[in-house]
Amino acid sequence: MKSGVLIHGCNLSIENWRHVAWGDPPIQIGRIPQGLLVASQTDAAIIVMGTGASQKKFQFGDSTDSERVLTEAEYSLEYLRLYFDRLSRFDWLRDNVPDLRSPETVETFCESVLTRIILDTKSKNTVEEITNAGELFVQHNVDEVYLVSSPSHVVRCLRDAATIYQSDKRFSRFRHNVRAVPSTTCYEGTRPGDVVVIEPPHRPDRHVVPTHRRIQRMLALQKLPHEDLVELIDEFDDLLQEYENRFFNR
Repeated sequence: MKSGVLIHGCNLSIENWRHVAWGDPPIQIGRIPQGLLVASQTDAAIIVMGTGASQKKFQFGDSTDSERVLTEAEYSLEYLRLYFDRLSRFDWLRDNVPDLRSPETVETFCESVLTRIILDTKSKNTVEEITNAGELFVQHNVDEVYLVSSPSHVVRCLRDAATIYQSDKRFSRFRHNVRAVPSTTCYEGTRPGDVVVIEPPHRPDRHVVPTHRRIQRMLALQKLPHEDLVELIDEFDDLLQEYENRFFNR
């Protein structure tokens, strides 16, 4: 079975991009090394590095490029090239990827990985990332897909992949073999438990009010101007407090 890995891009302007995308050895594994671990364990045919709407000049080590602005995928690849020899500092990678255990085999492993990486430099959001990666997986006859991202993002990635791959006949080859793999690192100041999942009501012993649709509408309003969004949240918070006082603080 031929596998493909999508390493989701990480906004280059977030706080502590390096921690989220790369990680902090020896324990905290970021998206990029986690994706390489999956690729090694599954002998992935291709590794797609996704991108989003952000761009930035590369400014790490001696590889500062003061002229060229890079997309998230390009930036991630440059970072990987620069620090590939430091992958062995992650305990879990060193223990599970034999080629990282000696300097003699690291270079060969590096070449093998780099030849399988394909950059998506056109996507602007997660949905486009998954769609574009899917098209690449089809071109390379991939039978199973692994989505790699942060724990605070990968749940939405899996939702979007299920929506896209199960509804589009182009992706029928792997629609039943899509897996989500979380890295260890989350966005700064967050943890996996901070993710809120609102399922459509489905249990007969609970309410059938379509709460999820209201939440979807509220999330769509995040595009409002900042002042209007703050006003909305304040009013919503007051409403929540009113009901909490009524039912929980009697």
